Amino acid sequence: MWPALSRGEQGQSRGGLCTAPDLEHGVDRGPVADVLAVVYSVGLFAAFTTSCWPLPSVRRWSAFQRIQSMCLLFLVVSYAPHLSWERAWLLLHDSIQNSRDAAWAYSWWAYIDGGDMRYATAPPTLPTMEVLSVTNGVLGSVGFYRWVRSRGTDPVAVLLFMATAVVHLYSTSLYFGGEILAGLPNVDTTSFLDTWMKFGLANAPWIVFPWFALYWGGRLLSGMGLRSA
Repeated sequence: MWPALSRGEQGQSRGGLCTAPDLEHGVDRGPVADVLAVVYSVGLFAAFTTSCWPLPSVRRWSAFQRIQSMCLLFLVVSYAPHLSWERAWLLLHDSIQNSRDAAWAYSWWAYIDGGDMRYATAPPTLPTMEVLSVTNGVLGSVGFYRWVRSRGTDPVAVLLFMATAVVHLYSTSLYFGGEILAGLPNVDTTSFLDTWMKFGLANAPWIVFPWFALYWGGRLLSGMGLRSA
């Protein structure tokens, strides 16, 4: 177990995307990470809900078509960080913890600084959840491959999508619940952005959108009659 870093140390480190202002020009790491958090958090919700906007290109879509577009985008975008950011953290978390000033580790430290220090201290439940997330990414990718290959007619692909949605709900609920019930010891609660953007809104899609995926998948399976692949 790595030693926990105090909140006072969280904003003092220097060290990708957006590393140039921080490392080369002396810009405080905290504000750079805050900007990234706002762009990422707001951008995710904006992207996932685009099909529900009153745009000319989707004006003729049914409510179900809009939900399907939302769900597919959410699921595919979810699998990407599972297999990249989270997988790399699992393999390199000891190096990441010891590389606060390194540009290569900035994508993790931008979140660790104020957002959730558990990614620096790695309590046993967090690697366990991340293993589950990476497994989810692998299974979801298989589902997406089957979906594309079958042109959206493979019930196994839909079942895999729904299974990963359930895991999203479980792991994210555990992630939020474990920290909140402990009193948010790993989040800088003095900062609105750290609490509500980095920790809250950045992770909220994996609580909100899985419900839509389960509804969408159930409707699809009903229409398919659960026929064999």
